[in-house]
Amino acid sequence: MGLFIANIETIGLPNDFYSNINPFTLIIIIPFFDQFLYPALRKAGINFSPLKRITAGFAAATLALIWTAILQLYIYRLGPCKTQPNGCGQVAPISAWWQTGPFSLIALSELLSVTTGMEYCFAKAPTNMRSLVYAIYLFMTAIAAAVGQAFVPLSDDPLLVWNYTVIAAILFVGTCGFWWSFRELDRQEVGEARVPGATTTATTEGNFVSGEGDPEK
Repeated sequence: MGLFIANIETIGLPNDFYSNINPFTLIIIIPFFDQFLYPALRKAGINFSPLKRITAGFAAATLALIWTAILQLYIYRLGPCKTQPNGCGQVAPISAWWQTGPFSLIALSELLSVTTGMEYCFAKAPTNMRSLVYAIYLFMTAIAAAVGQAFVPLSDDPLLVWNYTVIAAILFVGTCGFWWSFRELDRQEVGEARVPGATTTATTEGNFVSGEGDPEK
């Protein structure tokens, strides 16, 4: 997902600064989630189930695109070159630190949706079909990448705001559609997780384990 925005003040930040935001954010939030957030949610009686985490991950990606669209809009408004910053070589009076928000939200989205999605596929699929289910999961990712190519014509001045806005709108619709489609399944799984001896439950860290009634056993 192209979130990099040029034509702003780098204030001495090196080029590899942006590529390191994602892993640095993950290094921070993964221990925080495991040691503090998930235990706090359990203590409060909140079941942050896998399907809820995936939905939250989609929402984080949507917020990242909204943030990027707003930032690009201000670049057009405040920059000396207005809607053609790539062609004049001057930068807008906006700090590059503002780009840490979208990159951090994308890292959060990866943790909540991508990681959980792969784990969910592996946990729910029968043993002899796990490779097939995971292949379908990756195929959906390939379709998403192909759809992204349709927005290449918008990936240039002065259409960048429209590019990020349209993708954010699609992500928002997809997030709502995902939760609408699987909300009943989530309610069912959360109910089963509260029953002793349920087939599939969530561990304290949010991972899946097979119970005594697992047919794979």
